[in-house]
Amino acid sequence: MRYQLKVSATAYQETDYAYVYYEEQSPGLGERFLKSLEDSYLKLSQTPQYFSYILDDKNIRDTKIKSFPFVIIFQIEGNTVLVLRVFNTNRNPESLKNL
Repeated sequence: MRYQLKVSATAYQETDYAYVYYEEQSPGLGERFLKSLEDSYLKLSQTPQYFSYILDDKNIRDTKIKSFPFVIIFQIEGNTVLVLRVFNTNRNPESLKNL
């Protein structure tokens, strides 16, 4: 079963910030970040239940983005994967309390 993927406005904004940051550091690095994110989204759309819970009470899970210090934080709702955040793991995790 393939799941529909919906990305929140917050996750889009975090993705955009990361892309711009990486492109400023080294041209092409932002594109590599987006490719890794796309690969992760593909895996999520195929087998989201494979990934572990971070908040059991809210059924919130995460998966790492290969080669970058980011995780995708998401929920499964029926046949939809709702991407809540594209979170930089170098940031304070306290901001995740309000998911």
